[in-house]
Amino acid sequence: LVRTMHGLGEVYRTTVFAKLVSLALLKFTLLDPLGMGIEMEAGKPGWYDALNGLPGLFGSSLCETYELERLLVFLLDAWTENEVKVVELPVEQNILFQEAHLALSDWKASSDTHRDFYLWDAIASARETYRDRVRLGFDGQTIMLSYDELTPILTSFLGKVRTGIQRAVQMNDGIPPTYFAYTVEDYDLVMSSDGQTQYDEQDRPYVQVKNFKPLVLPMFLEGPVHALKVSTDIGSSRDLYTKIKKTDLYDHKLRMYKVNAPLINQTHEIGRARAFTPGWLENESIWLHMEYKYLLEVLRAGLYDEFYTDFQSAGIPFQDPSVYGRSPLENSSFLVSSAHPDESLHGAGFVARLSGATAEFLSMCNVMMAGNQPLYIQDVKLCLDQSPPHPGGLFDGDGKITFTFLGHTQITYHNPSKSDTWKIGGGSDRFVVLHLPNKEEIKLSHSIINSPYAEMVRTGRVDAIDVFL
Repeated sequence: LVRTMHGLGEVYRTTVFAKLVSLALLKFTLLDPLGMGIEMEAGKPGWYDALNGLPGLFGSSLCETYELERLLVFLLDAWTENEVKVVELPVEQNILFQEAHLALSDWKASSDTHRDFYLWDAIASARETYRDRVRLGFDGQTIMLSYDELTPILTSFLGKVRTGIQRAVQMNDGIPPTYFAYTVEDYDLVMSSDGQTQYDEQDRPYVQVKNFKPLVLPMFLEGPVHALKVSTDIGSSRDLYTKIKKTDLYDHKLRMYKVNAPLINQTHEIGRARAFTPGWLENESIWLHMEYKYLLEVLRAGLYDEFYTDFQSAGIPFQDPSVYGRSPLENSSFLVSSAHPDESLHGAGFVARLSGATAEFLSMCNVMMAGNQPLYIQDVKLCLDQSPPHPGGLFDGDGKITFTFLGHTQITYHNPSKSDTWKIGGGSDRFVVLHLPNKEEIKLSHSIINSPYAEMVRTGRVDAIDVFL
């Protein structure tokens, strides 16, 4: 997205940037009372819709907090990379920005044990005032905010978000949780000016909450997926991967990953997930879409040995049809995990579908074949990296593997030793040969294809590429 914005005109760059800034602001004002998760105020819990009762329990999700962290980091980086000088915002949003920043400043300066609640109360009030103000639309007035004005606010938002994530991880023994519920511990009745309790149309008293108590739900695979997205080094990613393997999210019998840990101790109020038999449908099953999301992030994190080991046991192409119950060319919505009481169903796939798992599988194939980021900008020039993570077992008898890149260029990797490519050093014997439509061949003595040849590949002006490892 940064590179896309770089190619736009200044007006369009500023407009896109302003929309992303607005999204970050509104998401920040939805942080829960402890600043950990993003509140579920729309009646939906996000991806895991089987927790359809959680929004009614003051539910929140750490997944969206991780995404808010990614967005804030992007915005702060984009200021410099795209030379965005100012951002134009509606005056109503600027007021919300300033109120949230002021409340956050008060939070930083306070030593009160209830400061998190006071921050939540102040920001939630500002958010509701903002929504009431724009319910019928913006009045049209805007304000320009410069880099020097907005950067400190976004930076403070990012610091608070990371503090909340750190708190959540500490509350869950070092593993990112996914969902929270909150119960009201203390409140005051809302009184009218004449000292009478105020009631709504259904004769329920209005209350002013004074304190919340958090509940961390059992682990869900979705939280670690988003945590891996923001992980900054392979060491921390590997540490998280190792921890997940030791939790109830890992099915040791099937060597697969369950969508959630046991919910047996949870109330049925959290949603329909609690009603299903463990190992079936949306409760403790191998929900293929989420398992593939996790495997994709393991691959993107550079944990190649771990990924290919898991993929051999978790990937549908490697399933035994007599156990899976259908063709291994066909995805399922879920596989029955070993948590199910009927052992004869363990590993069987149900509800064949062309689902999100297919998209994740294609993404994994793209990374396996072309690398995590084959095209990138260096010194304002396009480059193409030809060193993706191929496992040795993927090469044919001649030590070759071929795929089509960007729909038009056939790339063949030559690996006579059939070694895992991420373990092969970039020696002097590595080179690339480009085959052009006019039968011309261009030899490059490294695996990085620089400008102008990278542009030629991207625009379809290279028929084939041979990469010799």
